[in-house]
Amino acid sequence: MKYGILTFHNIPNIGALLQAYGLCTTIRKLGAECDLIDYQCNNIIYRELTFHPAVGFLRNVLAKYIWRKTERKIKSCQYFMKQQNFYSKKLYTKKNIGEANKDYDAFISGSDMIWNLFVTGNDLTYFLDFVDEDKPKYSYASSVGAEWDSNTLCKVQPLLHKYNSVSVRESDTCQIINDMGIPCKNVVDPTMLLTRDEWAKIALPPKEKDYVLVYFPTKENKQAALDYAKRHGKKVLMINMWLFSPGFKNVSPMDPPSWLGYFMNASAVFTDSYHGILFSLYFHKLFWTGNYGNRILSLINTLGLQGCLLKNDRDLINEIDYRLVDEKLHKLRIDSYNFIKNQILNKS
Repeated sequence: MKYGILTFHNIPNIGALLQAYGLCTTIRKLGAECDLIDYQCNNIIYRELTFHPAVGFLRNVLAKYIWRKTERKIKSCQYFMKQQNFYSKKLYTKKNIGEANKDYDAFISGSDMIWNLFVTGNDLTYFLDFVDEDKPKYSYASSVGAEWDSNTLCKVQPLLHKYNSVSVRESDTCQIINDMGIPCKNVVDPTMLLTRDEWAKIALPPKEKDYVLVYFPTKENKQAALDYAKRHGKKVLMINMWLFSPGFKNVSPMDPPSWLGYFMNASAVFTDSYHGILFSLYFHKLFWTGNYGNRILSLINTLGLQGCLLKNDRDLINEIDYRLVDEKLHKLRIDSYNFIKNQILNKS
């Protein structure tokens, strides 16, 4: 049986690429054929892959500079993913996506915020509305982002009832779908399906050494990183393609291997990004976050890492017991791995 996965796969967001990589790799490891369906969502293209001129000469010069770097990153990311032979041979749009029924025996709504209709521009393709009635339909770690309103629920509920099995990334979304009378499983982000060693194999170590890494920081996070680095005699690198901040050296990893390398070789990490936290965990890094959102708090509480929540720089923990963390991550990984094996690939 050949599976087609619909997810965000062709954008300059490396976290999105890594979740697509994780899911496709896992399904292939389990012995099934699968592709990332090369689907072009108009709203995603407009948001992520289109140059938008700015008003005013200087602003437009800056916009062009940012776009040139973004375009280079897009090409580097696309090259990496194509090297993995993940993409479908055919390019699909809203007009011809129905033709995918000829090429695949079953379909999976992948992870990331593919079920956020604001992000996709009300594109129900990610709910597999094009799939023939006799074809199995599944979801793995799909995400809504913001809670569905009543109008959205009316659109998506009939489509979700047609799925053979449903799993999502956030526990509150899982409860909402269960309340619809649709059995739903809360599973881990696809990046967690792979082990630390598997991620390390594709990581490309940077030239920089002995540094503190900052990724998607708040103002407080940035200052805490500077103070920590000063106390420990480290330099501070910030993953940032565009704006410069005093005291930081900007680095711009252009593809997943170089992005992973910065996390793998960091002395410590300050980040408010969900995937930034996950890869800090996988690579056994001291990390801190000032993000108190539900998704991150749920992860922190599950792993017993409340000390990694940034309150002020004097309260920074200086050690994480990764033996205990790895045990908990392993249980979560195996539970979700078995869901894929038994509920999606039907290998029970």
